[in-house]
Amino acid sequence: MSTGSDCRNHRFPRETICAACVAGALLATTPVARAEGEGTAALVPQYASLPGPERLKDTGVTGSLPRTGTVPAAPLFSGSVANGRIMLRSGAPTGCLPTALREVVADLSARFGTVSIESTHRTVGRNRRAGGAGHSLHLACRAMDLRLHNRQRGAMAYLRSRPEVGGLKIYRNGIIHIDNGSRRSW
Repeated sequence: MSTGSDCRNHRFPRETICAACVAGALLATTPVARAEGEGTAALVPQYASLPGPERLKDTGVTGSLPRTGTVPAAPLFSGSVANGRIMLRSGAPTGCLPTALREVVADLSARFGTVSIESTHRTVGRNRRAGGAGHSLHLACRAMDLRLHNRQRGAMAYLRSRPEVGGLKIYRNGIIHIDNGSRRSW
């Protein structure tokens, strides 16, 4: 990497300039005005080159800045799956889950670490083999069993505080059940 410009005694590659030097250059070339009621000691920078609020929507002024609402936000759940914060077990579909439950799991992974989703939708036979209730919300893909890989302290209280979570239980093996049914624990 070749060093190029000397930016206020900072050495950077030729293409790079530090933010402090840019700010200093702007202040050095921008006209200043005295603040009202102040003597010569207080100077207020006047940035004449910045467009006013009425001109911010003009692409000729702003260039290629994105307009508000044109860049879709990445879904929190799928982003957490993509970066490994949420691990999906094969045979545990998540597309059928209510969006609110997926958001709760994404928030849970952001606060408490990696989450693995162990079970979501079940067939009647699979639900019976898993020891599920006859009218389990797993049958309607409105429930999930998950496991936290890191600390669990505070996770149950956090889940209890979320209005989207109706049923909440932690099993002896560390699996946490959440669903969007009526508020209950067993």
